[in-house]
Amino acid sequence: MGQLNSSVDPKLASGDGRHKVLVSVEFWRRTRLILLYMAFVMLVGEGITVVKGHVFSPSYVVLAAFLVLLAAAIYWRQRTHYVEVGPEGLVIRSGFKSETISYQNLRQSRCQPLRQFFDAPSRRDLFTGGLRRFSSSPICVVRVELDQAELLRLGKLLGRRTVLDQDLLLLVQGAASLDLALQARIRKRPPTASSRPSRRR
Repeated sequence: MGQLNSSVDPKLASGDGRHKVLVSVEFWRRTRLILLYMAFVMLVGEGITVVKGHVFSPSYVVLAAFLVLLAAAIYWRQRTHYVEVGPEGLVIRSGFKSETISYQNLRQSRCQPLRQFFDAPSRRDLFTGGLRRFSSSPICVVRVELDQAELLRLGKLLGRRTVLDQDLLLLVQGAASLDLALQARIRKRPPTASSRPSRRR
């Protein structure tokens, strides 16, 4: 079986840039305004209170600072949660962690709407929660040849419901261009021993 290499805005049109994971991007978009607005209201309210001669309450300032830090952490998360076509393989990064899947271990790549992937009766029950929000979004489905331990590590980086059997569900920006870039590299890889034609004797 293959092995993963662990290690502790570019142009998406060519598929060679960083393709951000849509779940993290969407979470940042949904939470940034409310977090920053709440912090702003607390700071302004406390400032008005002090100006009017009331006792200063540091707890509101601490809470506002916490909300700003939380917003910064979510922003950093969506900036560092991506998939990238690297020189040695497909790179999956989440924060400080990353995995590289050698192109030798990629068997197939295709692009299709997320809803279509879960149309099969055996998968319909898995199409729940936050995934439904992206039902019309295109995903890059990559068939890999890895053992279960390696697939488990990839699933932790990509998020829930992103690894089914030997398929990786890459719900990312520029999924179609990522698919084309991977297909080109899969076609160029040397044939494996099992895929080479047998010789007649």
